[in-house]
Amino acid sequence: MNKNILIKSASNFISFVMIIAFFVFSVFVPFNQVFPQIVSNYYNSLGWIVNLIFIFDLALKLILLANKKNNLGLFSEESLADYLKTYFIFDLLSIFPIALFPTNSLWQFVPLIKIFSVFNRISFIRQIILKFAPFAVVVQFLYWFIQITHWIACGWIKIDGINEQHSISSNYITALYWTTTTLTTVGYGDIVPHSNFEKLYSVVVMIIGVGLYGYLIGNVVSVITKRDPTHEHFISNLENLSSLVRYRNLPKSLTARVKQYFLYIWKNRLEHNESSFLQKLPDGLKLEVITFLKQDFIEKVNLFKDAGNEFISDLAENLRETVITPDEFVFHEGDFGEKVYFVIEGQLSVLTKNSNKEIAKIKKGDFFGEIALFKNRPRNASVKAITFCHLYYLDKNSFDLLIPKYPLISKKIEEKVLEREKQD
Repeated sequence: MNKNILIKSASNFISFVMIIAFFVFSVFVPFNQVFPQIVSNYYNSLGWIVNLIFIFDLALKLILLANKKNNLGLFSEESLADYLKTYFIFDLLSIFPIALFPTNSLWQFVPLIKIFSVFNRISFIRQIILKFAPFAVVVQFLYWFIQITHWIACGWIKIDGINEQHSISSNYITALYWTTTTLTTVGYGDIVPHSNFEKLYSVVVMIIGVGLYGYLIGNVVSVITKRDPTHEHFISNLENLSSLVRYRNLPKSLTARVKQYFLYIWKNRLEHNESSFLQKLPDGLKLEVITFLKQDFIEKVNLFKDAGNEFISDLAENLRETVITPDEFVFHEGDFGEKVYFVIEGQLSVLTKNSNKEIAKIKKGDFFGEIALFKNRPRNASVKAITFCHLYYLDKNSFDLLIPKYPLISKKIEEKVLEREKQD
């Protein structure tokens, strides 16, 4: 495995470990302040483990940022100079050895200053796992919501005091209940603040609750409702079809065919159009993305086996796609040849004159329509879809410009044309 890949994986892994360590520690610190008798036995050990993780994280980050060729993991977006001016001081303070001080001392909270670095690191993680970005938004919300709720509950116990008549778990659950009802603005009123300090604390918690609601509405709800844009488009298409049926009396059989088409498009995720996204990219980068998206299919076409990368890039840039519904003709015998087609999915029939006899079947990975383009003559047969067919096509202008540039491909097409003419 490439050394850079190993280093990148290691840096990302350490960042995940650091984020989890911060979560665990941020839960234990306030809990230890209100219930020291519960965690005192192993709290110092936990503190040393977290300190070591934070130290290792800081050391690795400095090493990677000092590398001028750094393009490794979560730190590739930063420079050493920028880091030293911003998050370095927080990471440095976070390695403060809390085990040297009493467990109920406020010095125990110093490592939690790592929160600034954690917040920044989580943002980088969302950039890395783009494929699961919607899920990452929900996880990020829960990550902070659980901590904030826990901190506020422990704060309430600290200022309101422990009810000695109840167990520790009952005290904590009661505080958690008050925190949740206050944050969510439900406020049943069965637990109320009495002192001025408790009332001010409640006001702050309510304000935090409003902020959490704003984040929830602006991000998480948006992610959930838009988790599948293709499904949203499918529903929109069905609503438009419903209006067409209602106001224009579209026949039932035609309505069913249109509905099946929309269903096929949605299930195969063909509604997702990359063209608007690709237009935002520079030409070189756009070509790389287009080539990647189509390369797998191009290499499976027998005609293009062993074709060079240059040809694959040129072909990918010129290929367009279309969908043909069952029983629909791609072209008829005698039509002027304007396109050559490549089958991504589906099955088609080749029909003779008057479209009454099948002479061949075309399946996934096959291509057709090249004779009319290569010989510059009308179609010698009709082609009709048996199933839904997802096709790439190359128009005549692109064909005439592209194929002559690659003699080996041109020769293969000519041989295929002669072979098919003999079969006819």
